[in-house]
Amino acid sequence: MEKCYIKTCIKKETQKGVFYTVELIDGRKGISSDDLTTKLGMEVELDVKEGKPYDGVMQYYFNLPKSQAAGASKFPQKDWSYEKRRASLENAISAIKLTGKEVTSVNIIALSNEFYNYLNTK
Repeated sequence: MEKCYIKTCIKKETQKGVFYTVELIDGRKGISSDDLTTKLGMEVELDVKEGKPYDGVMQYYFNLPKSQAAGASKFPQKDWSYEKRRASLENAISAIKLTGKEVTSVNIIALSNEFYNYLNTK
């Protein structure tokens, strides 16, 4: 990862798809599969990879990190541990009510932890 300033970004359409020719303020030129036109003149963190020289000039590949790319999910991953903890707590409360034992937080937490451990083994 490298912080770069984008000087120009021009969209090119070919038979193989769409790509962007990019020039940085420091003079490096290359291509990108990400649309960087909205980031002109701004400092952007890019994944920079060296390519092969073309006409005596080194070519580069400039892409956004995967977390910022257009195809990246805008929503965080689902927290399955929350679902397991919730189910464990609900089962613990139901089990204590069925057995007729005194309902205390110590009983609920202890039984909930056992249910949670069981769910993590499956």
